[in-house]
Amino acid sequence: MLHAVTRLRPLLLVLILALTLAACADEPEPVSVAPTSAPATSIYASTATPLPEDLADYAAYLEETDCTELLGLLDLELELDELGVSCGYLIAPEERSDPEGAEVALALALIPSRSATPRPDPIIYLDGGPGGSALFGIADWIDSPLRDEYEIILFDQRGTGLSWPSLNCIEMEEAEDDEATFAAAEACRDRLADEDVNLNAYHSMANAADVADLIAQLGYDEVNLLGISYGTRLAMTVLRDNFAGVRSVILDSPYPPNVNAYNEQALNAGLAIQATLRGCASDPECADAFPDLEERFYSLVDLLDEEPILFEVEDEDGELLEVEVSGADLVSHISDWLYITDLISYIPLMIDELDRSETAVLSFLYEESGTGFGRQGAAEGDLSDSEAMFYAVECREEAPFSTMNQARAQAADMPPQLGEALLGSVENFFELCPIWDVASATVRERAPVASAVPTLILAGEYDPVTPPRWGLLAAEGLSNSYFYVLPGGGHAVIDASDCMMSISKAFLDTPTREPDASCLDDLTPFFAYELP
Repeated sequence: MLHAVTRLRPLLLVLILALTLAACADEPEPVSVAPTSAPATSIYASTATPLPEDLADYAAYLEETDCTELLGLLDLELELDELGVSCGYLIAPEERSDPEGAEVALALALIPSRSATPRPDPIIYLDGGPGGSALFGIADWIDSPLRDEYEIILFDQRGTGLSWPSLNCIEMEEAEDDEATFAAAEACRDRLADEDVNLNAYHSMANAADVADLIAQLGYDEVNLLGISYGTRLAMTVLRDNFAGVRSVILDSPYPPNVNAYNEQALNAGLAIQATLRGCASDPECADAFPDLEERFYSLVDLLDEEPILFEVEDEDGELLEVEVSGADLVSHISDWLYITDLISYIPLMIDELDRSETAVLSFLYEESGTGFGRQGAAEGDLSDSEAMFYAVECREEAPFSTMNQARAQAADMPPQLGEALLGSVENFFELCPIWDVASATVRERAPVASAVPTLILAGEYDPVTPPRWGLLAAEGLSNSYFYVLPGGGHAVIDASDCMMSISKAFLDTPTREPDASCLDDLTPFFAYELP
């Protein structure tokens, strides 16, 4: 239930006006970009079909709330008042075709720029998952270099994080095996049904309408969208459905709506593992330090499947835990570590050590990534990731368009050590989706997105879940887009290197001009030969 709050919009409009006037007085005129309401001959011409008229007959609005109260579950060691962060909720219908029905309240935080004369077009961040919470990462955004010029707007998408109702499934977080997970999913579904949550109202099209409402209610003339992973699908849905007010878009690790993700999931992860091993083999120093790495890796997987290795790791509370890792576990963990660019460089060293029955690097990777530890949560559970929101979206937008047989067929040419290990999570997904019983996405929701809004597309060379070729697929319909790959990069790369951040800043400065990406010319994948 929402706390007693006051309307946020008047205060925001005063702040926006003051900042805009200050910018006009102290800074040179920014490069002009045509407004999104320009005629079809402008760079913002769109081929998107209009939304049904019955989805526009409602009124969303903003409410202000105290940041300390809103973010209390995060246990932040931040002086939010001193930083000038303001917080609130966007209130919108759960179903826009039923404006008199239930409402959703989307938690948001506005982080001011460090500049005394910030840009008038803020950055709205769209988190991944689906089901991820943007507000749980607020500390990282407070430190972001993007704040040098831009205000950052974070919001928890419907069903996620600190938004209400919450689609977090504490039942699933407590499950210890597959059988318990299925029972927990049913329990969570039943609880949400008892709370009158309509899972069919939680999907990318509804999320995109929320973004459009947020832009309109905040009162900015223009905004920039920055999406990571699933957030890129949401950004592309905004471009398709209602791009009014969108000046530019950054798609980091794109997840286009027209892929068949679960047909490819095991294949993509396996190809990323192979690319990493072969990247070492093509690097003279790495190849010399770790010869025949790929062949040794497959032999190691076979050996660990016969006799798993036991080792100790220190958890986030300083407790020593004994961990058992089989060959299939190792493959799965490596696919997870490939998400994190800073950890990728240690994978060849870890394989080489394990081949000699040493576990120091394996322990390091476990501890650095938090593998197997989970997260600290309040009584409500781990609100950083809402499981029912994940399944509401993915079982609507992806499951009906992929099959387990197709996933097996795509993985058939991979070494069996990879395919067998990576297909397990795909099978679990298909088995869980019927529990949630959500409708299939429409043809329109799955169609490729066409837009001329300036777009920067970023990808990581070793990304195991949204491979670089998905970035190329997204770019096909984005006529004013620029695409760059971070060598040796994993998933979510905008802040994985100074180079990617500089490219992003250059793009934001002038979205209609190709950014200077020459810094990529000097980058090559880095491999570690000892622990830090």
